[in-house]
Amino acid sequence: MQEAEVLRPLPFPGETGQPRRSDENRTVSTISQTTYYEILRVAQTASPEAIQASFRRLAKDYHPDRNRERTRWAEAKMREILEAYRILSSRTDRVLYDRKLRTRATGVPFVQRMRQKQNDLAAQSKLVLHYLLKGEFDRAVELHETLSMRKVTFTLADHLDDRDYLDSLFLLGEAYEGQRKWRTAARYYWEAYERERTGPRKRYFFEELKDRLRVLFSQRLVRGLAPEDALKNYRRALSLGIGSRNAALIYKKIATVHNRLGRRDEAVRALERAKSLCPGMKSIEVMRQKIAGH
Repeated sequence: MQEAEVLRPLPFPGETGQPRRSDENRTVSTISQTTYYEILRVAQTASPEAIQASFRRLAKDYHPDRNRERTRWAEAKMREILEAYRILSSRTDRVLYDRKLRTRATGVPFVQRMRQKQNDLAAQSKLVLHYLLKGEFDRAVELHETLSMRKVTFTLADHLDDRDYLDSLFLLGEAYEGQRKWRTAARYYWEAYERERTGPRKRYFFEELKDRLRVLFSQRLVRGLAPEDALKNYRRALSLGIGSRNAALIYKKIATVHNRLGRRDEAVRALERAKSLCPGMKSIEVMRQKIAGH
């Protein structure tokens, strides 16, 4: 049986008559007709150093103190270059922004063509990616979930190239994180992390993924968990190879769990590990002495 015969058409996102939720906490801002590169007066291939130098020069030129006769204009210009620099100075945000720029060539006609191909999973997958890159996270998630319901074995990996699939994983994780669906967000972030960790490709999101997964495993996903399950999440966070201070803080949390379970020896060992990672953190020694003294 051909694939098109087993798929059933379903409404597209936004066609149900229900108001769409606003997309919050996006990594990349919506792009106007002027690009951030043009705002900072640099080429799209500019190095981080060149971007920083141009930003500093423009910040001096636009500073309100140097434009007392047109302070509102100067303040608007400062906000503009600050936003541009915020995106272009971040490796992760810049990668996504560059991808987003390329979607300008695939505007409404592209969307219309893809929407007409309801039974073409490759076309629908490209539409999911298009929505993600445009920052239309609610639309992207709704379409992705619709496709998953239409075919149980559906995965974007079957229809996108490696780079596009990596972008979709990162952005789906961000979309679900914005909806406070921590477990689902962690699943997409983790797959993206594993692909970058084990693959030969350039690591675009690696450090950002480690940081986001650390927060999810050590904070979001431990709320309300049984102690042993919380310990598993803490250990998973540690497996990411995070910095010494963050690792020390997690070992403190592990010690707290062990202490609550009456495992004082394990709690002390966890605190000793934390102290070895961050000797200057006084609260570790205070906590160790308190537990050891019982």
